[in-house]
Order: sequence, then structure tokens, then C-alpha cells
Amino acid sequence: MNLEEELKKVLKDGEILIGVKRVKKSLLKGGCKMVITASNAPRDMREDLERFATLSGIPYYEFEGTSKELGYACARPFPVTSLAIMKEGSSNILKLAS
Repeated sequence: MNLEEELKKVLKDGEILIGVKRVKKSLLKGGCKMVITASNAPRDMREDLERFATLSGIPYYEFEGTSKELGYACARPFPVTSLAIMKEGSSNILKLAS
């Protein structure tokens, strides 16, 4: 299973949140289904998001590429260090974290 392909499906008929502040809020409220961070994101940010996700029982996935590559995979013209999957749509992206 390829993350980029699954993200395209999510973007087509699902819903995502981009940005550390928005992802943290969704983790604290329990509204997201999965959290993805870029491998070059600051270590303390990754650790915080992973800790919040673990405490909330939400799957966490570290993208192997950079934030620029994650932004490209999300069809955004800017780097994306973190994102939250709110609705997965027709994708199987939640299986990546297991």
C-alpha cells in the first residue's frame, strides 16, 4: 500500500487537517482518525503529536519523506509537517498505521 495513492483518495472524497496547531486540537478533541508527520519535522513536535495520539488511541504514522514531499503528496504547493485524517473516504489509509 502506497501512502501517496491513499492520500489522493482521501483528498478526493475524504477530509484532512493540515498544520500542527489544528492537528493538536483535533487530537485533544478526539475528532481525527489518524495523524501523519514528515520525517524531517522537529523532533519535539513529532514526539508531542505521537504522545497525544497514543493517549487518545489514534493511529500515528511517520512519513518517510520530507515535509516538501508530504506537501506534494497532499497536492499542496507548500511543505506539510503534519496532517490529521478526519474522514478517510474510500481509501485504506488507516491500515498503514497497523
